[in-house]
Amino acid sequence: MDQEYALAPIAPWAKEVVERTINFIPFCPHCCFPTPLLEALDAIGAQRVQETVHGCYTAPPERKERLQDYVLCLDAWLAGVEARELAGRSPMNWDRVCTALWQVLGERTECKELLVRRIVHRQRWWLKAVIWDGDRRDVYCRDQYLGDVHDGGDGYGHYGNPPFCDPYFAELKVPEVKQLEARLAAICPDWAWFRDVIQGSWLCAPKAFRFLERVLWCVGKGRRVVATPGFPLSDGDTVPGFLECEDTYRNMADRREWLQAFAAGLRAWLAAAEPASEIAADCHRRLGERSPTKQWLVGLLLRKVELVNPGGAFGSP
Repeated sequence: MDQEYALAPIAPWAKEVVERTINFIPFCPHCCFPTPLLEALDAIGAQRVQETVHGCYTAPPERKERLQDYVLCLDAWLAGVEARELAGRSPMNWDRVCTALWQVLGERTECKELLVRRIVHRQRWWLKAVIWDGDRRDVYCRDQYLGDVHDGGDGYGHYGNPPFCDPYFAELKVPEVKQLEARLAAICPDWAWFRDVIQGSWLCAPKAFRFLERVLWCVGKGRRVVATPGFPLSDGDTVPGFLECEDTYRNMADRREWLQAFAAGLRAWLAAAEPASEIAADCHRRLGERSPTKQWLVGLLLRKVELVNPGGAFGSP
């Protein structure tokens, strides 16, 4: 606090660093970890925030392209075509993936079709609403109206990229979505669970595709048969990897070690001490020369990381 009061009027660039990077660092196991943290250091070091902040609700193009493949599979199933008709449409092994998916979904019912339609709409929403460099929500799903992608989402605001409001809730206002969910509420016994996992299927989550596998497995069974963090199940099914999606998430123990080395690097930079690891040395390189404003910003970032304590990296709360 004393350090903050001692500062001269805070420069506009420093305010922007706080408002767009430090305030919106994702402390979930984001699929792009540790990019958001390193970008915060880059912004402090360069005294300028990059055009696109890669934090919450951002996902790289290759991730969107893989999801497009899966959505095409589901769209084909809804269209009633045979799995073999999709052979050769994608770099991934279409024959195996589609054959397995058709087997998992099993016999068609109204409930299954509506659940898949709801899943497809939500996944297309993520494809369109989640951004990356050069994508202003105008690259993907350009031929479909999925809802107002510039809706403010009931006041939840932006997430480091001010032109783009929080995309989570706006899709739920779309008339088609309301109709689907109303019908599912009437005919699907486990709709409360399906609604929760379909709406909460963030593309920026590290296990987004594994998550999709489990939801589709339950669609095939017609009920909830797997455990999720918010809905424990003592005898849940073990779901095979029928979507053949690679692991895209960092080992949690490695993540904690990285965060500890990162925090140590920030402390060393603040104390003008030598870095004790390559991660710490990288922090020093990104931050560059010390100044009162930079020290204040690094102190804010360090304090936030320690208070949030992602994954228990800094001991029990």
